Amino acid sequence: MVSCRAAVMAALVAAPAGAAEIDPDAEAVLRETCAALAALAAFTVTSDASTDMILRDGRKLQLVATTTAVVDRAAGFRMRRQGPFGAVEAVHDGETLTVWSEALGGYAVTPAAGGVDDGLDALLAVFGEGAAGGADLLYADACGNLMNGVESGDYIGATTVGGEPAHHLFYRADDHDWQLWVRAEGPALPVRYVITSKWVTGAPQFAAQFHDWTFEADDDFAFTAPEGAREIAAADAARDMME
Repeated sequence: MVSCRAAVMAALVAAPAGAAEIDPDAEAVLRETCAALAALAAFTVTSDASTDMILRDGRKLQLVATTTAVVDRAAGFRMRRQGPFGAVEAVHDGETLTVWSEALGGYAVTPAAGGVDDGLDALLAVFGEGAAGGADLLYADACGNLMNGVESGDYIGATTVGGEPAHHLFYRADDHDWQLWVRAEGPALPVRYVITSKWVTGAPQFAAQFHDWTFEADDDFAFTAPEGAREIAAADAARDMME
């Protein structure tokens, strides 16, 4: 692999107009991790994430949450997040997507026939990235999402994340930068993911650190409404969750 110094120097070289300048080492590691993710028929992973919120008075708050994702590409997914505003759960069973919010005291159901990718599309389309930060990595073709609009990519170097040897990648797109840290030993799975919004005041970031990967999904992906929860329209739930 190239050295950190060489990678950073490469990032200073202007790319040809209209062409993406991708370091071969960065591309090789990314392709390996996307292949490793695609090969997982079923898995469970936990992430500790933070999302920056820029307030009108200039303060930057960092909201933290822990999410456990249970994914079976043939059956569906369940994601449960515990954050500062209570729990949020998203369940896809191959036919519908149900999102329950503890703060709202209700759940919303929207059609989402198809596989896991279709459920993720519905989750992002209706509820936005705030409800599914890091979902890019759950798609069968993670690289297809990650590389959308990428202008350049660099291999920054070898490092350690959570006590594990890892590769550090940096990619730049038009409106955001993203970084990925990938296991250097064993399956090439992500251990950390950071997205930076470049042109938003304060450059807010989303960051997630992944741990406790297991290669099974012990779940029936059936949603059971908590006692007292009411069904609400998906559009209303999405609006209230984003406010």
